[in-house]
Amino acid sequence: MSYQVIARKYRPQRFDEVVGQEHITKTLQNAIDSKRIHHAYLFTGARGIGKTTVARILAKALNCEKGPLAEPCGKCSPCMEITAGNSLDVQEIDGASNTGVDDIREIRDRTKYMPAGGRYKIYIIDEVHMLSTAAFNALLKTLEEPPPHVIFIFATTEAHKIPATILSRCQRYDFRRIPVSKIVESLKKIAKDESVTPDDESLSLIAREATGSMRDAQSLLDQAIAFSGKTVGAPQIKAMLGFLDRKLLFDLLEAVFAKDAKKSLSILDEIFDMGADLSRFALDFLSCLRHILVIKECGFEKNLLDVPQDEAEILNRLASGSAPEDLHQMFQVWYAAADSIARSPFPKMLLEVLLMRLARIEPVRSIADLMEEIEALTARGNSEEGKQTRTVPPLCPPKAGPPLADKGREGGVDLPPPAPPYKGGDWDSFIKWLTVDRPQIASIFQHGTVDNISGDVVRLNFDNPFYADMLLEADRKTQVEELFKNFFKTKMRLEIRKVDGAQKANGTPPATQAQPVQPVGRASVQERKKALTKEALETEIVKEAAEILNARVHDVRVGEDE
Repeated sequence: MSYQVIARKYRPQRFDEVVGQEHITKTLQNAIDSKRIHHAYLFTGARGIGKTTVARILAKALNCEKGPLAEPCGKCSPCMEITAGNSLDVQEIDGASNTGVDDIREIRDRTKYMPAGGRYKIYIIDEVHMLSTAAFNALLKTLEEPPPHVIFIFATTEAHKIPATILSRCQRYDFRRIPVSKIVESLKKIAKDESVTPDDESLSLIAREATGSMRDAQSLLDQAIAFSGKTVGAPQIKAMLGFLDRKLLFDLLEAVFAKDAKKSLSILDEIFDMGADLSRFALDFLSCLRHILVIKECGFEKNLLDVPQDEAEILNRLASGSAPEDLHQMFQVWYAAADSIARSPFPKMLLEVLLMRLARIEPVRSIADLMEEIEALTARGNSEEGKQTRTVPPLCPPKAGPPLADKGREGGVDLPPPAPPYKGGDWDSFIKWLTVDRPQIASIFQHGTVDNISGDVVRLNFDNPFYADMLLEADRKTQVEELFKNFFKTKMRLEIRKVDGAQKANGTPPATQAQPVQPVGRASVQERKKALTKEALETEIVKEAAEILNARVHDVRVGEDE
């Protein structure tokens, strides 16, 4: 008899032989025992984890001469025919090569006939997602009203490609990737039956390489036996799979964490000269970063990490000397480049630049720490000490002249005293309140002086018409008068006076009438934005905030109400 590969030779023939899918096999056994057998099943999951195998076992359990049974006997004629793949009542169809509507119509026509010898006529369609839309539509009617003797079992790795109308008529079972520990346990039994003596590390390497697929693990074991004979060791497995020497990998990790770009590139040259697969190397490096991040965030948990003890000690040491934010950043940088490395004709060049980039990554500061510094800076800027250190003019009452309470005349005309509840000293309090509540408006007030406050009128002088025009805009003027009302608890009207340079120099009193509100055109708006931008960039608090964040001011935006 010709040689039979391990994956076929040790394929499970009973539900209790299936590894890692107990949540599915137990459900199917209970359904058979209770005679709650569905007419359509959908098995979905990664490759090589038992979908088709479980479908065949289910077919045997349903058509067994002694059944339906939760476990097929495996000895009767239907069971043996299904195992051999020559049963007339169980048809296995490859959905990838039978995608057309005519193929499905042929299946649909066959369902009218009774089984040849078994209890059910069972159709196992593998890779069912490859069927065309027309083929799915042809199958839909049969799934809606199936004959009682027909059962469909669909298997797929991409359930999301199956139409919802088909999914809704199937019982869905999601197969899981098989844990490394269970794969190793199964491989040990196979190796014993094959009279092979592998060491534990070699089986662990094979299991991890299989990424949850039992079939892939069995094929790799077959390859390893052919490569190294009856004694399978870790060095042979590494050589067979092109694994990188782990010492070099961890030397490179330590160089990267030490920010030593020169040593990192030297180790990469050594890895390249060995002929290592750089795509695999990039993946191994990414896996190590993942392990370090998990250790930092969760501690060393065996269920989250599957690494040898000596490697765990190195990873733990690297994790203890790093901040979580830095590790997250390193992982993201490497992950973003890993796909490009796999597709690039110059992977070594990309890796060199990537290693130099990791060496230049600056420590990441937490948002909480930055916000705390910004809040402290803002508080200092709002304090009297902070105001004195700022480059912009301080918020203040008139720069010269008697106190506001003594200003009772203007141009020989008696002015009424301030109306209660306003008090002369309240202007300072209003400015302080405005700085916190409306800093944009307060910054405009800094460029003017109070000319007079009488009754329900507040008069301000501006020698720069740019800032006067800003307060003369109808919306902003209304906003300021509303702020007056909120603070002084009485309705007060804003008047703006423009004082030219000659009037200011000669002490000439300003015109007795307030300047009319002029429409602001596009040009003046642009000038205002430029002036505000210049003022913001020259403000100490902005400079200090940029220094805290290690940033530069890219743009200054002026909102409609600012």
